[in-house]
Amino acid sequence: MTVFNRTATLTAAALALTLTSMLSCSFLGLEEDESDDTTLLTALAIAIASNSGFTLDAATGCVSGVASTMSTSLPSWIRDNFKCSVGTVSGSNYVFTSQNLPNTKSYYYGTSSALYEDLPSGNTPAGSNVIGSQNYTYTIPATPTVNGGAKTSTSVGSIGITVNGLAVFSNAAAPGDTLANEVTTFDNFNGHPQEMSIYHHHINPANIATQNDANLIGIAIDGYAIYGLLCDQGTTSTADDAAPGTGTPALDVRHGHTANTIHQTGVYHYHYALDGTATINTLMGSNYHGIIGSATN
Repeated sequence: MTVFNRTATLTAAALALTLTSMLSCSFLGLEEDESDDTTLLTALAIAIASNSGFTLDAATGCVSGVASTMSTSLPSWIRDNFKCSVGTVSGSNYVFTSQNLPNTKSYYYGTSSALYEDLPSGNTPAGSNVIGSQNYTYTIPATPTVNGGAKTSTSVGSIGITVNGLAVFSNAAAPGDTLANEVTTFDNFNGHPQEMSIYHHHINPANIATQNDANLIGIAIDGYAIYGLLCDQGTTSTADDAAPGTGTPALDVRHGHTANTIHQTGVYHYHYALDGTATINTLMGSNYHGIIGSATN
């Protein structure tokens, strides 16, 4: 993850004043890298100002003002588990739209927000990156199809959406960084924003899946569901939940296998699992199993 290295304690008011001066320079031959800094400062100032009004809506369990509806035409495993986004069916696709705002407290909402809390002990900030509202649209095949050719890489952008409407990122970090190192910048719910304020998860969202369960975490843009570390074995009891490979097929290099889940019988799905590239547990491997849809923002 590329970190935007500005002083984290700048206030929104100070940023606004700085931006007024900097933006006027754009007409005076501003260098390209300076222009990029201006764009990032603009996004940072807007995000800080916006976050001060965010609260949680007790009725929806989402950030206030975030739409949370699932169409009755969606299958029950989606309809009954996904929220904090708008889910519909369009032709042969599921379509989700999301503002990508975590429905938890986070250091990255900023100290002026009611949703602010300190980082876990020992963690360090991801520069001055902050959470900002997004406009994601996910178009996901309703009937996943195995990609029989060269597998598509998961390395760029959002590769899926969690059950609470947040972006899933891959097992890779930006060049020059490693995901194992980035773990120290995660908030209490195992997420962080990148330099354009897109909050995301590489590993298990702590409010959804622990280190020892088979919970549904989300869906990848190739249409296959993402589950926790354990396999549910297709029963309502959690007593028989076990690691993949224990009574079920072992995982492939993409963290997936075909087995029963609590929601479906004999389907391919992904698991949060140890990843050879990241050297830590991640939500996805380096490639998709299926033919992908899209995630646009």
